[in-house]
Amino acid sequence: MKVLHLATHDMFGGAARAAYRQHTALLRGGVDSEMLVRYKHSNDTSVVRYAGDAHLLHRAARVLRRAWISYQEERSRKRGREIICGLNDPRADLLRTVDGRIAEADVINIHKVEHFVDVPALLPRLGSSKPVVITMHDLSSITGGCDYPGSCRRFEQSCGHCPVIDSRRSADYSHRIFGMKKAAYSEPLPNRMTFVANSRWSAACARASGLSRDRRIDVIHYGIDQKVYSPRMRLEARAALGLQSDEHVLFFAAHDISLPHKGGQYVREALTFLAGSRPIRLLTMGAGRFEAVPGFNQVSFGRVESDDLQALLYRAADVFIIPSLEEAFGQAALEAIACGTVVAGFDVGGISDIVENGVNGILVARGDAGALSRAISQLLGDRSLRMRWQLSCEDWVSNRFSYSKNATAYMALYKSLLNDGGKEQTKHWI
Repeated sequence: MKVLHLATHDMFGGAARAAYRQHTALLRGGVDSEMLVRYKHSNDTSVVRYAGDAHLLHRAARVLRRAWISYQEERSRKRGREIICGLNDPRADLLRTVDGRIAEADVINIHKVEHFVDVPALLPRLGSSKPVVITMHDLSSITGGCDYPGSCRRFEQSCGHCPVIDSRRSADYSHRIFGMKKAAYSEPLPNRMTFVANSRWSAACARASGLSRDRRIDVIHYGIDQKVYSPRMRLEARAALGLQSDEHVLFFAAHDISLPHKGGQYVREALTFLAGSRPIRLLTMGAGRFEAVPGFNQVSFGRVESDDLQALLYRAADVFIIPSLEEAFGQAALEAIACGTVVAGFDVGGISDIVENGVNGILVARGDAGALSRAISQLLGDRSLRMRWQLSCEDWVSNRFSYSKNATAYMALYKSLLNDGGKEQTKHWI
């Protein structure tokens, strides 16, 4: 079995890291897996950068197509009121046809491929019998272009009247994107195409979407490398960062901690309630700017791409804070608990699949900064819970989120698609 993963990046951003980890898990499971990307950040020889056709006419056509798509995406951003992302067009300028690697692969797994793979162009060219898996790292594959629809449920029909772009038209840009995806998804045979959700929440959204409700939908959680993300040498991690062994340390991290849906404003509010109660150190990691309220000794590490350095920061913390308002999975929460650090956050999306109240953290109602503050305080004060988690986390993670469990679930899915066309549903791996 040869599996080819398509992704824009291999190691930049949460979705890319999750795709690369899935690819790595398969390799360790003995599967012939390869990753084809537009931007390569690792030195892994099993990851191949796709450069496209160097012919002048092809390059000129790519430039024109890229400019046209970028123009439409930019228009969607300018029309929005208080948004930061706009809509993502499923068309792209680079990978539009079946090249040698795609032709040789038994299964194609499509991850986040914006500005790399032209999905409406590629899927019809694959042929109806080539198995295709769409791994959902957010909801963009089942909506009219947004990563997260918030309270909007128009993706259950055909989008239009899109609140992201402040549209009052039914046949707007989101509706056109929805139509492109619907046409593309109709190309593979129903028993040859599967949507894989990374959490029960994202699977429920997929079952409701007008793009995917009639397709097979499996739930397969992300896996994590327990050789890197482990609770061992926590005291050494603190010493390496210049932290005292007995000081209280909080950690807030995201790919970009300034994005509104990552919940930085609720961290500030929660810390306001904690200010002055005890000396607390706050570590932050990620692009963007975040400033805590006065009274906290904050240390910002900026964006960290190294897994080893990220694991060092997780190990040094007593409590990891994940106040996301929307989160398909919550990979940072998994990284934290794998390192023996308990989690305080909002009970949203896939975070609920990772954090168990009273076992490895506390989840509270979405947007309740006061409750979040109380959860942080309770976890800081409950040393016995934190110690129990550090002793039990490796077995807990191994049973639910290991590389081997992730690879086993995907191998079962791939074999099902190849052997019987996916006529029978595999179990939902939860």
